[in-house]
Amino acid sequence: MATTALDERSRDVLRTLIHLHVSTGEPVGSASLAQAMGRTLSAATLRNIMAELERSGYLEHPHTSAGRMPTDEGYRFYVDTLMSHRPLPPRELAAIDSELGSRDAPPNRVIENASHILSRLSHNVGFVVATDLSRASFRHIDLVRLAHPRVLVVMVSRTGLVTNRVIEVEEHLSQDQLQSCQTYLNTHFAGMTLAGIRAALLDLMVEEKALYDSLLRHVLSVGRAAFAEESEETSVYLDGTANILEQTEFEDMGRMRNLFRAFEEKSRLVKILSACLRGEGVRIVIGHEIPDPALADLSLVTSFCPVEGDAGWALGVLGPSRMEYSRVISLVEHVAGAVSRALTELRS
Repeated sequence: MATTALDERSRDVLRTLIHLHVSTGEPVGSASLAQAMGRTLSAATLRNIMAELERSGYLEHPHTSAGRMPTDEGYRFYVDTLMSHRPLPPRELAAIDSELGSRDAPPNRVIENASHILSRLSHNVGFVVATDLSRASFRHIDLVRLAHPRVLVVMVSRTGLVTNRVIEVEEHLSQDQLQSCQTYLNTHFAGMTLAGIRAALLDLMVEEKALYDSLLRHVLSVGRAAFAEESEETSVYLDGTANILEQTEFEDMGRMRNLFRAFEEKSRLVKILSACLRGEGVRIVIGHEIPDPALADLSLVTSFCPVEGDAGWALGVLGPSRMEYSRVISLVEHVAGAVSRALTELRS
């Protein structure tokens, strides 16, 4: 871990080198660095400063090139200390607000649009993931009879988010019986969290009337399956994974296969993202800070969108460590705010 304090001249060199590397994707040599800095320092002086930055852990020296590249520690120092704020152009801000602010769009469409916008404007992978669904407030459930023993469950959260899943029940239930279960669940459990509903169903199981009341037996059978913990499978919207193919960092096919395997394994991806989503505001996780070797060449810029009384959403951008952090941070901040406003307006 790099901990060496840097003087102003070394900071300027590191900042300029990172800007050049982000722009070109190539190791940066002293000649191009001198030109970018207006030749205020000689090439020999720059080589000495770059060598010191390498010894301090902020740069690395690829064997096939005379130039140098930032390490994860170099990017971390840049993000925490050297980076200046880069607001998005007014035209992009207006376009984001327009795409996410339509009251005609259901919550699922707002979330999906957010992942598209993050991907399109960052040229990386945009994602939105639901977190802590056990605290989600339940509003409505629909039950549709399929071929026995399967029942389609359509569940709507208080914010209007719709999830669909198929459960199995032992008894042969008609659509009328499912309708009665649906009415009971909507009448007695609307406004409760999923965790609270599970607790209420457990209490109902020990009541004597549940032993002989056929409706309650059916409600327990359907309800325990519909509101089981596995029904909280986290929703993930991912867009732009093909953008990774365009990055020079991922030309190695073995590395590419490992990366796409991580994208395809939903539970694994959720675990990785959840480990990086602690705290409020924008969070930046760089390279080896991501707890999965397959993503060690990537960085994550994310923000949490709380939804009062309901599950929250975390959204962000996943891309190479060589990304335009200032622009991506501004993008994630604005999209997070727009999503929060849109979901709040839809709920009201």
